[in-house]
Amino acid sequence: MRKILLGTTAVVGAALLAPSFAAAQEAPTVRIGGFFRAYYGYTQQTGRNSTAPGTAGSTLTTGTAGATGNLPADAAAGNQARLSKNDFSTDGEVHVFVNGKTANGLSYGAVIEMAFNQQEGRNIVQQRASTGKTTASIDEWYAFVASPTWGQLRFGDEDGPVGGLMNSGVITNFGTGGVYGDRESFVTRQANDRTTTSPGALGDNTKIIYLSPQFFGFDFGGSFAFNYNEGEDTGCSTNQSSGYCDSSYAFTGASGVGIAAAGPNFSARRNEWQGAARWRGSLAGVGLSVTGGYVGSGAARELTPVAGTQARVFNNLNVYQVGAQATAYGLTVGAQYEHGDSNFFWGNTFRGDRPMDQFFAGASYTAGPFTFGGNYVMQTVEGASRSSFSAASADAGSKSGLVANTAAPGSAGFGAGLMRRLGYGIGGNYRIAPGMDIVAEYSSYTVAERGRDLNPSNPGTQDKATAKVFILGTRIAF
Repeated sequence: MRKILLGTTAVVGAALLAPSFAAAQEAPTVRIGGFFRAYYGYTQQTGRNSTAPGTAGSTLTTGTAGATGNLPADAAAGNQARLSKNDFSTDGEVHVFVNGKTANGLSYGAVIEMAFNQQEGRNIVQQRASTGKTTASIDEWYAFVASPTWGQLRFGDEDGPVGGLMNSGVITNFGTGGVYGDRESFVTRQANDRTTTSPGALGDNTKIIYLSPQFFGFDFGGSFAFNYNEGEDTGCSTNQSSGYCDSSYAFTGASGVGIAAAGPNFSARRNEWQGAARWRGSLAGVGLSVTGGYVGSGAARELTPVAGTQARVFNNLNVYQVGAQATAYGLTVGAQYEHGDSNFFWGNTFRGDRPMDQFFAGASYTAGPFTFGGNYVMQTVEGASRSSFSAASADAGSKSGLVANTAAPGSAGFGAGLMRRLGYGIGGNYRIAPGMDIVAEYSSYTVAERGRDLNPSNPGTQDKATAKVFILGTRIAF
């Protein structure tokens, strides 16, 4: 889940690390920063029940892995109880900023962001051992070197140019960020599916990034990552590779993680590259920003367990993005449009699936210590594919191994196709003191997919699910 505090962490990092060049060499200095926030949340959500997982009730979308392996199985119509609508939520990060200068004027350093929300719930790993929600983890960390002449080079776990560093039109500087804000901290996943959570981010996979200087208002950037994974080591603890292995280009079960699994570092995405160009300037006192970008990637192949056939199940990630925003007299308005081969949460689609279309619009107004705003997102994607992978078909000679789904509507395995995702958020914040805000926000997010049961714990087919969240609280940035 992404946390939007005072803009994205990528934007905050870029602002803090904007190089100022001196003639004298300077040894690295270290500064500590970060944030803490504490919120009250009230949530109204479709199918907000507590129930044991059924043996035949889940209808996860095609290409999506579940995460109930550590829960006991129950009958399909297991016992249910209502979940509370009220909750408190706390979160924080500690950021370490390292900055130095060389004798010839280069700026260099590193950023390390330590988070304390590694997972949504407690994970039972043994009978007497578990990992809690506040377990520490790394959000982003990278090294950089920069010059006013040739720009900045970053290497590590960080957003890319399209993933957050160069976007235009994404307005989130109010409340907790609206539809891209902290609403996810209060939303429950029905039947283990990722439904009424917000649109996902591209991720902080380990990559190399280049950001150019600005020339006559123009700048550009690019990035490359070999895979979806982050951090140290190869992820390949043995030569029995899976999606957790950074270097796997084919593994059994790849067709189940076209959309990254709920746990970290488990995805079929391979060889991801991003490119963006941006213009920033002013016209008649109005600040303007326009960005065009592209994201592409390959995907691991499905490996059949018997014959060892490698099937090309997925389309490559192939998404174009354009966005623009304008600012004047405290008012900022913006919009962004994306189109291309991608499922929800930037997942690789099965071959033959329809492309993604997403439109985002937002506005905010700042007057003294007050900021108010709203944003809106509408997305159509394939969702549950009309096809599924068949090892027998791949072993018989099919290049993709895909066969048409024949399951009945509302049942597991049914390929409904055309998922619609619609959300909006409105909110505001009041600056009490430097770095300290009071925030309030209301958001709604709806997922609809005809024929696919989004709440199989209840009788019938519920093909529409909505989560509405009200947030009130405080946040401190330091």
